[in-house]
Amino acid sequence: MAGFREVARTLRRQILDGEYAPGARLPSEADLAKRFGCSRDTVRDAMAILTYEGHVVSRRGFLSSIRPRLTRIVVELPPNATVTARPMSLDEAEQIGCGRGVSMLEVHTFEGGVCSYRADLYTFTTGGRNLE
Repeated sequence: MAGFREVARTLRRQILDGEYAPGARLPSEADLAKRFGCSRDTVRDAMAILTYEGHVVSRRGFLSSIRPRLTRIVVELPPNATVTARPMSLDEAEQIGCGRGVSMLEVHTFEGGVCSYRADLYTFTTGGRNLE
């Protein structure tokens, strides 16, 4: 019987290898449980990992789908800025409509200002170097 980490690892590989296209729906929990020879709870735990990692978008009562790949926006950081990452709150995820599993990046400027950016949309540069 497959454990949730094995199920998550296999599905992650299939997503990254393009076996499931961005926006595609995944099979139901019951179908995945049958395929992996495990319980629906095991599949649910694996899906929670993939959602947290940002590979999957899930909503109660709907089939989970593969998060669409988005065109990244490049932002030049001001001098002496720092960037911190934090989990997006459920309220923010609902407001933005991106689902759970997306981090927020906060840019703190030398003057004390703070700007927040979705980690799945933005890439930062400083002095012409990408900071991915």
